[in-house]
Amino acid sequence: MRLLMAMLRRALQLVLVMLLVTAATFLLSSLIPGDFFSIHQVDPTISAETIQQMRHSYGLDLPVHQQYLRWLKNLARMDLGYSLFFRTSVRAVVLEALARTLWIGIPALILGIGAGILLGSLHALYGNRAAGQTLDFIFSVALSLPAIVLGLAALMLAAQTHWFPLGGMNSSSLQEPDFWRWLADRVHHLVLPVSCLVIPITATVERIQFAATRDSLQELFIRAARARGIGRSRIFVQYLLRPTLNPILSTSGPMIGGVLSGSLVLEIIFSWPGLGQITYDALFNRDLFLLVGCVVGSGFLLACGNLAADFMLFALDPRTRQAQGRVQT
Repeated sequence: MRLLMAMLRRALQLVLVMLLVTAATFLLSSLIPGDFFSIHQVDPTISAETIQQMRHSYGLDLPVHQQYLRWLKNLARMDLGYSLFFRTSVRAVVLEALARTLWIGIPALILGIGAGILLGSLHALYGNRAAGQTLDFIFSVALSLPAIVLGLAALMLAAQTHWFPLGGMNSSSLQEPDFWRWLADRVHHLVLPVSCLVIPITATVERIQFAATRDSLQELFIRAARARGIGRSRIFVQYLLRPTLNPILSTSGPMIGGVLSGSLVLEIIFSWPGLGQITYDALFNRDLFLLVGCVVGSGFLLACGNLAADFMLFALDPRTRQAQGRVQT
């Protein structure tokens, strides 16, 4: 019951945040001169009356607050509007793009978090040795590299070596493949964009895990476990690794937002038609409803990540359950 109440409270907070973010998107979009139909004003074959009629049919001639209230009314019916650029419903475009973004995001999160936890723990165990100092230097450099630098470097590697495709989701020469050939080709296209996301995720998690493990090594229960003659592997897994996962779980939800922001650049570089690419298309073409739909899609992933992180914290950390119990009493 406490878990359900905690999840409902967090979900309500996320809904309020989404309302504020979408309202800000409408407001900021209204400050940009012109709209999707502005480019047609230079076309002599389209009259000004026709352009004004098209604006009216989509509500683009209304004040911004009326546009937003109209959009919220449609949202209650799960209608995100119509994409003027793709000429189809925003919901269909965003759902398809979300699925494509998850092809990059899920492997990057799994590999990055797993590698960061392992390397951060080893860094803390061998901090004063050459291995620890090497890891410290490597991840200091990795944290300072922006996604665009990693993406361009990976693209240059692919162009020079021809080991990997330069972009896209699948090879155009792949005609009517079976499932395994299709999957192998998709994984081949995923190697570079996923690697460019794994590096900053691993570096971030490694720093968090290193600090948590270093502090835990000084705790009395670690010394007591060593004094009782418990094996190193058991101490590492049961007494050291599990208690230090709390800060990783706490940051795993917001980390999804970082993955999305990083994939925005990488999807453009690698021509990956995911959420980042269509967000760029919406901004470039001033497709207001598609832009807000992309914001909703990004917020949905972020909300799912935060709820999953809260659930894992509540399930794995007794201190979280005790804190929730004290709040309710």
